[in-house]
Amino acid sequence: MKKWMIATVAFFSIVGMLVSGSSISAAPQKPIVVYIDGALQDNVLTVNGRTMVQLIAFKDPANLVYSYEQATKTIIVTNKEMKTTVRLNGGSTTALVNGKIVKLDAPVTIKEGRTYLPLRFLSETLGGTLKYNSTNKTLIVRTPSGQERFKTLMSGKLEDARTIAIHTPTTLVDKEIVTNGEGFHTSYTFPKGEALRYQVQYRGLIKYIEINSDGIAIVKWQKDTVGTNGEAGKKPEDFKESVYFLDNFMAEMLTYGTIDSKGVYDEVGIVYYTIHANFKGIELMPIEGETRTDVQINDMEQ
Repeated sequence: MKKWMIATVAFFSIVGMLVSGSSISAAPQKPIVVYIDGALQDNVLTVNGRTMVQLIAFKDPANLVYSYEQATKTIIVTNKEMKTTVRLNGGSTTALVNGKIVKLDAPVTIKEGRTYLPLRFLSETLGGTLKYNSTNKTLIVRTPSGQERFKTLMSGKLEDARTIAIHTPTTLVDKEIVTNGEGFHTSYTFPKGEALRYQVQYRGLIKYIEINSDGIAIVKWQKDTVGTNGEAGKKPEDFKESVYFLDNFMAEMLTYGTIDSKGVYDEVGIVYYTIHANFKGIELMPIEGETRTDVQINDMEQ
């Protein structure tokens, strides 16, 4: 599970290299809302009526390898699983895909040192998935690894789905609440048997998060419990029976257990990271006897 969480520093360095060549001025149109692997894309362009996203946003170290050819100022992207290699140059209206010229709907665009590509070409050529949600008017895009995580999130084992859930980027529907509390531990609370909604508390700030059918994690409610910054959003109903996980990183220990409908805590286990070094970094544990009750299957899982 940790493998997909590791940042690939080389990837970010390579993408930033392609700054020469013709920079294209994007038309001042309002871009569509785009999510890539659950993360809202702040930097989206519309060029020739096409949605353009940063190449840097389509990161998938497990499947994609990026390199830069200095002599020709070419970015090379390879999907190892699909055995597909794409060659790109700034300002070009074509790309080379396994040696064949492919016409692009909009030119490779360089803006402020970042490379932008047509979203559909990027996802389809490099093995991603793309879905338009007409209700929310959003484009949902997933890298190959992101698609596998999405399947697990929606219908996989409960403990695996929960781990993915807490690491899914969140989107605010209201103003952001800040807190001045101190941070010595992080706690997560899930309804019994569920992975797609939870509360997290850190530095005195409680957040209630729901994950929708597109895998977007939305912060529905926030509250500052130690200061005067108030709250935002609508407080959820009590979870009734639930489970909790308390990661006390100062004490290097994880405690976890159940909470009954009356709010009574029952500690199930403790993991001491100093003793069980192989558990260090694991924030959630399986609860014996708990089965998943919120499995969802939709068209993006096929």
